[in-house]
Amino acid sequence: MSEINGCRLPDDLYYWPDKHVWARPDHDGTIWVGMTDVAQSLAGKIVVVNLRSLGKTLARGKSAGTVESGKWVGSIATPVAGEVIAVNERLKSTPTLINDDPYGEGWMIHVRPTNWEVDRAELVTGENGIRQYQEKLSREGISCQH
Repeated sequence: MSEINGCRLPDDLYYWPDKHVWARPDHDGTIWVGMTDVAQSLAGKIVVVNLRSLGKTLARGKSAGTVESGKWVGSIATPVAGEVIAVNERLKSTPTLINDDPYGEGWMIHVRPTNWEVDRAELVTGENGIRQYQEKLSREGISCQH
């Protein structure tokens, strides 16, 4: 786990830094998707989460759902195209799971990807991903509060 400007960024995830979202491939070829620690910190305490429905096919960059905090309402882009095979129902009753554990209990959707190889090429991971995220945070003066 890397920490940059107070923001936690696991080294093993795939990131879309401009959208502040992550993707984690599972052993069965499916992909878990969520908001980064950076996103939840920028949003503040999350009060409402509305996710896309099961079976919905999403294009990369389209909305996986919307998130509302005391200071922000916005759409969360999916970093990978595919069919939604699970949504994190716990976020309806406990939206702050995203604040508390954005990479674990705060996951948003689970996707059967249309073409992971193509989408993966558009994301960053490992040392390169952390470096690119660090450059973005530094350039934009972003830091996380915990």
